[in-house]
Formats: sequence, C-alpha cells, structure tokens
Amino acid sequence: MICNTLEYPFDFVNLSTIEFQQHFAEWIARTSGQKERAILTDNGQPIAALIPLEDLRWLQQLEDRFDYQEGIEALDESGENISLEELKREVGWEVK
Repeated sequence: MICNTLEYPFDFVNLSTIEFQQHFAEWIARTSGQKERAILTDNGQPIAALIPLEDLRWLQQLEDRFDYQEGIEALDESGENISLEELKREVGWEVK
C-alpha cells in the first residue's frame, strides 16, 4: 500500500492518491490517532500533505512568528513612510 519513491528529511509516508482514496478512513485514523504524516502523490509527483491537526496549528504559529519578525524588521528600516491608502493604490487595491 505504501510507495517509497520520494524522500523527505521528516518522517513521511509516500502515498498515491489512489491508495489514499481506497483507504481513506484508515488514513484519517492513522493521521489523527497515531499522528502519522503522508505525502500524497499523483503520477509519482507530490501534490499534498496529510498531517495531524496539531502540526497545522504549529505551522500557523510558526508563520505568525515569522510575520511578526518581518514586521519588526520593517519598522526598523529607514525610508519614506506612506499611508495605507497610498500603499493600496501602489499595489493595485481599490481604496474605498
């Protein structure tokens, strides 16, 4: 049932989408209960990841920390300050 065509530095199982569809309930149980992770492949190409919800929460917290750090670094940069409305015009967002 498990195909091992791809390698990752983490403990992931490579799983074709067909195998995933055939064993959907089993993989949901393995992911939620046993915290198993899988890379879903289509024609041997990775297309998605199946991860426990705790991993997703951790990734979101990590992304928030990176965003916060980038914001702090941006505040430390010297340069001209512009208004939010001007920034929206520059990037093509409508100002209402």
